[in-house]
This record gives sequence, structure tokens and C-alpha cells, in this order.
Amino acid sequence: MLGIVQVARSSYYAHTKVKVQRSYANTGRKAPGHSYTFNGEKVNDIVIQKYIAELKNRKTEQHYGYKKITQCLRKMYNLKINKKKVRRLMRILKLLFPKKRTHRKRVSRVCKQVKVTASNQLWQMDIKYSFIAGIKKTAYITSIIDVHDRSIIAHSIDLSCTGDVAKKVLIEALYTRGLKDNPGDLVIRTDNGSQFVSAKFEGACIKEKVMHERIPVKSPNYNAFIESYHRYLQDECLTGMIYRSLDHIQYDVADFVYRYNNERIHSAIGYIPPHEYYLENVS
Repeated sequence: MLGIVQVARSSYYAHTKVKVQRSYANTGRKAPGHSYTFNGEKVNDIVIQKYIAELKNRKTEQHYGYKKITQCLRKMYNLKINKKKVRRLMRILKLLFPKKRTHRKRVSRVCKQVKVTASNQLWQMDIKYSFIAGIKKTAYITSIIDVHDRSIIAHSIDLSCTGDVAKKVLIEALYTRGLKDNPGDLVIRTDNGSQFVSAKFEGACIKEKVMHERIPVKSPNYNAFIESYHRYLQDECLTGMIYRSLDHIQYDVADFVYRYNNERIHSAIGYIPPHEYYLENVS
């Protein structure tokens, strides 16, 4: 065959060894440049980017990732839009958070799976620290979260961290949920801090008939929900702030707690705020 077409053998076999590089530049469907509302109206991508920028400029939504921004666009602007497209548009606007570093998996004890089916079954309680530059003292932020509905039921910011403070926050939480003198099967979980093992706090739990359980030492994953909340509190409220006084940090944290409970959507409960979820499911 090579003789018929007058092609040298060496040329033929040299050609068969050449690998052709395929270009992927023009493959795939081109971006349409628009989306639709649930009513069928066309909305240009430029307008959608404007919506995204407006959301990211708001105090609560500025810390949202592309999945929560997608939910906001659907609810607030009636857009029928995919999270992948929102991610692409946010990448163009340079509004995506930098990718988190992946850490090597560590072998540790696994938490016991406790099935929580309703609010007021399991609360978690912990303390967060923050520095007040104006008076050069440490503020202790004590908070209680409901594991089922993710609400911050009670919190307190004080200049001391004692059993009396922990007791005060527990009593406030019981009053908030209407459980004073009738807590049912409520369990409150804490770490082994001195304020939680104190006679004041233990006595309050016994008096109020609240079951108190403490997590094993060096096992913060047993208190994962309150630890997660404290990460949000640090990233979205405390970081970058220079507080002048106790009143200053109390006002700032109270504002964050209100927005966390009533405005900030939570993916684990169907992308709605914790207080709204609590009201929908309270019996």
C-alpha cells in the first residue's frame, strides 16, 4: 500500500508515533449568559452579578459561600439558578473564599451517635475568649446551643469565668425556652472546665433537674455544635475588632447572636435561620 501511494516506510512509521494533542479550548456548552426566574422571565448574568455583590455587602451574607448565596438568590430574587453557575459568577467577581488547606487525617476517638429528634433534648455549653484592648482584660463569652435547631438559647459576656456565671446562663436558657421547673429529659453537655465541675453549676443542674454530662478529656468533637458556632463567632464577629470596653463587645456579640438566630441561614436545617426552624418544629 505504501508503494502504491508512493510514501516511504520511514515516513509512515514516524507519523504513527506522533501523538496529536487535542485542544479542549472550545469543548463543552457555552455559558448562555442569562438565567430565568421561576416565573419565566430572563435575567442577564450582569444583573445576577449585581445581586450577588449586593448580598455579599450585607453584614450577615458577607460570610456566605456559593451554596448559601444560591439559596438567597432563589428566595430573595426568585431566580431559578444552579449553585455551579453561582460559583462561576462569584469566581469572576473574586468573591469566593480561598480554598481551605486539607489536613492529614488524625486517628482519634469517634463520638457516640446520640439521636436528637426534637428541640430541648440536648444542649451544648462552652466558653469563648476575647481580648478587650481598651481595659486590657479578657472577656469570657459563655453560650448554650440547642443541637436540634442550632439556636443560641442564652449567652453572657463577663470579665470572670466562674460557676456562678455558668449557672446564670443555664437559668436564663431555661427561662427562654419555658423549661424552668419542668426541663423534661433535657441533657446539657459541657467540657471539663473548672466552672462546669464547680459545686455551683453542678448544684444548679441537680436543683433544676437537668442531666449534666461532661465530654472525655481532649475530645472536643463531642461538643462539635458549640465549637462550630464559636468558629463562626470568631470569623464573622470577633476577628479584626479592637474592643474598647465590656459594653462594646457585649453590644457586638448580642448583634451577632440576633443575626445568627434570626437572619443567618443554616445548611443543616434546610437553609433557614435557627429560630424560624425552631418555631416551625416546636410541639
